[in-house]
Amino acid sequence: MNAIYKYELSEDKVQWVSLPLNSTILSVVEQHQKIVMYVIVDAVQENTQEIQFLLLGTGQIFDNTLDGYSFLNTVKLSGGSLMFHVFVEKGRGKNVNEH
Repeated sequence: MNAIYKYELSEDKVQWVSLPLNSTILSVVEQHQKIVMYVIVDAVQENTQEIQFLLLGTGQIFDNTLDGYSFLNTVKLSGGSLMFHVFVEKGRGKNVNEH
């Protein structure tokens, strides 16, 4: 049984989110000044996996290369004064935007 669930991401640069196995990330957007991610999940799946996300602000210096990540979206907060570019670790969870 599939369902679409919402997960909130913090503004931390590196974070891990526990998602049910075989989840598919639909989108990452702003909702009520929060960064939220919509994911298709198997609602009865009990096994989960920890997936790493990177949130990088415009102009922010970062050590990581982005070779191991897929871009999800740019999210605008505070009327556009804060811009976060959201990446997910490749090979960990499906992304509807990957080909």
